Amino acid sequence: MVSWSYSPGAVRKHLNDAIDFVCSSIGCYCSSPGTDFTRRRKLPADDLIKFLIQFQSKSLTSEIGDYFTDMDIPPSVSAVIQQRYKLDPDALYRVFRLFTDSIHVNSLFHEYRLLASDGSDINIPYAPEDSETYHIQKGMTRGFNQLHLNALYDVMNNCYADIEIDTAAKSNEACAAEAMIESHGNSYGKFIYIADRGYEKYGLIAFLIENNVKFAIRVKDISSNGILSTMSLEDKEFDLDLEKIITRLQTNEVKEHPEKYVRLMTNQTFRYLPIEKEFYNLKFRAVRFKITDDTYECLITNLPRDTFPINVMKELYHKRWSIEGSFREMKYTIGLTEFHGKNRQFLYQEIYARTILYNLCQFIVESTPPDKSDTRYAYRINFSSAVTNIRQYLADHIDEKKLILRIKKFLTPIRSGRSYARHIRAQSAKLFTYRSA
Repeated sequence: MVSWSYSPGAVRKHLNDAIDFVCSSIGCYCSSPGTDFTRRRKLPADDLIKFLIQFQSKSLTSEIGDYFTDMDIPPSVSAVIQQRYKLDPDALYRVFRLFTDSIHVNSLFHEYRLLASDGSDINIPYAPEDSETYHIQKGMTRGFNQLHLNALYDVMNNCYADIEIDTAAKSNEACAAEAMIESHGNSYGKFIYIADRGYEKYGLIAFLIENNVKFAIRVKDISSNGILSTMSLEDKEFDLDLEKIITRLQTNEVKEHPEKYVRLMTNQTFRYLPIEKEFYNLKFRAVRFKITDDTYECLITNLPRDTFPINVMKELYHKRWSIEGSFREMKYTIGLTEFHGKNRQFLYQEIYARTILYNLCQFIVESTPPDKSDTRYAYRINFSSAVTNIRQYLADHIDEKKLILRIKKFLTPIRSGRSYARHIRAQSAKLFTYRSA
C-alpha cells in the first residue's frame, strides 16, 4: 500500500489546475496562434482537453452525447473535428507532465523510486498511405498500421512518469529511454532505472553510468549472444565486478580478445568515444541468480553490493513486471485500441489523453485502500470497475462519496504464485464502424 493519499477531489483539482495552466497560454499549443481558441465557442480549449481525456470506446456521436449532457444542442461532430485540428498534441503532453509531477508520490524501494522502461506497439486505424506506420508482413496481402509507445513507469506508485510516441518503423527504445531520462531525470529524485533484455545496449549502460543514474538491466544469459557471453564466466550463480573496453580499433589484440574488447562497427554510434579517443572502459557489476532448477537470470547494474545483494536484486527486478500489466490496462481498460481519428495529430492527442486518464485513475485507486481484512486472501481494487466509476465522477454523474463507495465495493483477491503461459495473438485497432452506440 502506498504511503501517500489524495482524495478524488484533490486529484481532480490537480488535473484541472494543469489544464487551466496550459490553456492560459494556449497560443503556444495551437495551429494558428492569435486566432485559434480566441473566440468563446461551445468547445473552448479547456473543455476540448477534458472531453478528450474522458473519451471511451464509442462512436464520436455517442461520445458527444454522453459528455455534453448540460447543453440543449451539443457541438456537432464536424465542430469537434475542427476544434481538434487547432489543438497541438503537445498541449495534452504538457498537461500530462504538469498533472503527474504535481502528485507527490513517495512509495519507495530501499529509498529509491523504481522507474521501469519498456515499449509497446499500438495498433491504429488502417491507413496504407502512411508509410511510416504501415507494415506488411511477408505472405500477407493486407498490412496494418502501428505506433510505438515508449514509457518510464513508476512501479511502486503505479503511474507513468513519462512517455514518448514513436513510429514503429523508427522504433529505438534505448534512445527513447535516454531522451526521457535526460529531459526529466532531475525531477524524479533518487531513482533506479530498470529494463528488460531489449535494452541491453553498451551505449545506454554508458549513458546511465556517466549520468550517475542507478540501474538494473536484464541481459542475456552467459550461454547466449549477449554482453556476458564472451567473458568465460562459470555456469553458476555469481556476483562479479566486470569490465569491457569499447573501441573502434581493428588491431589483432582487439580481435583476439573478445572477452575483453568490444569493437564498434563503422555504422554504430557511441557518444562517449570521440574520434580522438581509442578506448572507453565500461565497468559494471553482473549478477546471476537461479529462477528455476536449471534456468538463470542475469542483471547488469551499478548498485552497491552491500545494500543490494543478490536476493534484493532478484526482488528489485521482479517489480519491473508491473509495467507489462499497465500496458494491458491502458489498451483494454482505458481504451488505447480504439481511436476517433486516423491522422497523426488526432492519434497523438488520444494517446496522451489516455495516459492522463490512466494516471488519474491510478492516483485515485492507490489512495482508496480496500476495507477487507482478516480474510483468506489480500484484496485489491478492481481497476476496470474503478475506471468506469471514475469516468462517471468526472462527468459529474456521481459525487465523491458515491465514487469511493463504488470503488471499495468491487475488489479482486490477490492470489500469489499463479502463472500462466503467455499466448501472443495479433490484435488490431477497432474499426470505426464497429462501435457501441
